[in-house]
Amino acid sequence: MSDLHFEALRAELEALDVPQGQARKMRWLAVPLAIGRTPSGDFEIFIRGAEVHASSPLVRRHLQHGDWRPEVGGEPFSASRIVLPAAPHFASVAALIAIELLRAGITAPHGPQPAFSDVEPIIEMAIRRGALPENVVIGLIGELTVLRQLLLTRTNRPTEMMRALEYWQGWQDGGRDFRFGDHAIEVKTTQSSISAHEFSGLHQLEPTILPSGAREQLHLLSIGLVASTSVGETLPAIVDSIIGLLSLSAAPEIVDEMLRRVSLYGSQSGGGYSHESMHGWGAYGTRYAHSFPPRLYRIDDPAMRLLDRELLSRTFVQPEGLAFTMHLPSQVSAFNPAPSWEVEIDAITQGLRGIPKG
Repeated sequence: MSDLHFEALRAELEALDVPQGQARKMRWLAVPLAIGRTPSGDFEIFIRGAEVHASSPLVRRHLQHGDWRPEVGGEPFSASRIVLPAAPHFASVAALIAIELLRAGITAPHGPQPAFSDVEPIIEMAIRRGALPENVVIGLIGELTVLRQLLLTRTNRPTEMMRALEYWQGWQDGGRDFRFGDHAIEVKTTQSSISAHEFSGLHQLEPTILPSGAREQLHLLSIGLVASTSVGETLPAIVDSIIGLLSLSAAPEIVDEMLRRVSLYGSQSGGGYSHESMHGWGAYGTRYAHSFPPRLYRIDDPAMRLLDRELLSRTFVQPEGLAFTMHLPSQVSAFNPAPSWEVEIDAITQGLRGIPKG
């Protein structure tokens, strides 16, 4: 295809109507290749026939093979599907991928796999612009696990539910993941079976002096999440469960605000997760199960063996820009980590309401 053909195809894709209901708007480019739009406006690239296989883990997460209907009442067809976001510039990306697949010989008698393998690097680059990487996905699941627990203890109390949403600050760049008065929690997720976590700097483990003059009481919540084919939850599932809790007693605008904050989480690493349009994406269909019970550590415990600036001052190592990995034992001291992270967080938040702990 020439550049003129590319421009024409891009214009066609931009002009494809966003369908109502489940009726897709399709543009067939060859027997094995089509592009459609979903009801949320996303662009879908279909590679018809037997399942194609990706070598890139990222592309593999985005590939879905199944039977698809071009429109209501239309005959289903078997195809592998890749979904790209609805933003207008992704019409250009979809057009580029389609043209490169045609150039690579997707219509050849030996099937689409060789052409797909040739074009996979371009597909991977496009996906990196449209979806969150896996480490960000599990980080978000970890923080939403805490948010859901906060909401579970506040059902039928709209004011308290909104306050719980305000406790969550990890959707913003910088700062702590959760803040409760003088208390703060850094949530760290790992795909390991032990509490091994990466830190981007000493600040993540350094209590600060708060505007009130009080010293921050800092906690670290260690969560292990591993991909599973049978148990656990997907990111869309945990978001749906939070929507369900908020819908019980909170105003609709609180649900909207929660979804807005979820969509901003990790957006510097990709396009962010928009639940309304992305809940059906294959990239977010992986279930994650806990590899160990979550552990809530107190940072100010003298038994915590932490790197600090005073120690570094005796070396030639500069603290600025320092990144490191920390392996935490399952038991640091008698009450660290807390016997129950849920009970401990509830006790902290009860203290904020003036209710005696214990």
